[in-house]
Amino acid sequence: MRTSQRKAQEVAERDQALVRLALDMISRDGFHNLTLGKLAQEAGYSKGTVYGHFTCREDLLIELSAESARRQLRYFQAIADLPWTGVRALYGMAFAYMRHAVVAPVLFECSITARTDAVCRLASEDRLTRRDLVESQMEQVVGFVVQRTVSEGAYANPDVSTGVAVDALRAYILGYAAMHLLSRRFLWADAEQLDDRLAVMTSMMSGLGWPRLEKAELAEIHQVVVDVVDGITKEYEANS
Repeated sequence: MRTSQRKAQEVAERDQALVRLALDMISRDGFHNLTLGKLAQEAGYSKGTVYGHFTCREDLLIELSAESARRQLRYFQAIADLPWTGVRALYGMAFAYMRHAVVAPVLFECSITARTDAVCRLASEDRLTRRDLVESQMEQVVGFVVQRTVSEGAYANPDVSTGVAVDALRAYILGYAAMHLLSRRFLWADAEQLDDRLAVMTSMMSGLGWPRLEKAELAEIHQVVVDVVDGITKEYEANS
């Protein structure tokens, strides 16, 4: 391996190590207590080394949101590759988005905060571009599944385009996930409320124009998604 390649690999590995450490620190102390100086101290690096990776705390936040997107992309791709109809895959992606908020709450919360203009104004263009690339890949996978539902004749809403319907579905899922993060006392946060969540999900989907699925089929899809998301999450934890 050439010296330049080896250095680039070392920088990438250090970058990821800093992201993992930042996640641990946020889980322990909250994002409001995280500074690049504290990150450098816990990592055993100089401030200059850490600032060489992240121009500011907002830059780190963008990278955390990119990490969140990379994990979601893996969930979505794994679900899209299952031998399912387009509708089952679309339901599966919705459940995966919700499950991500449960198993990786810090990453999910960072991804929400990192959408604000205040954060994006301060972050570097390089970090923003890298995150946008991952998110565009996610959109491509979702778009592929949506088009599959259309080709299968499973979308029937002449008044709303599939793009608008997907955006409305995304808003509902984001609202659920945000409420789940804000309070564990949220009505649907407990496992015992799964039937209610499944019922609301199929009501939302059918109201937008996709078929309503029966509870047994929804429960089956949900369990497969839980296994996919939790399995990928364990891989990340094992490599931390």
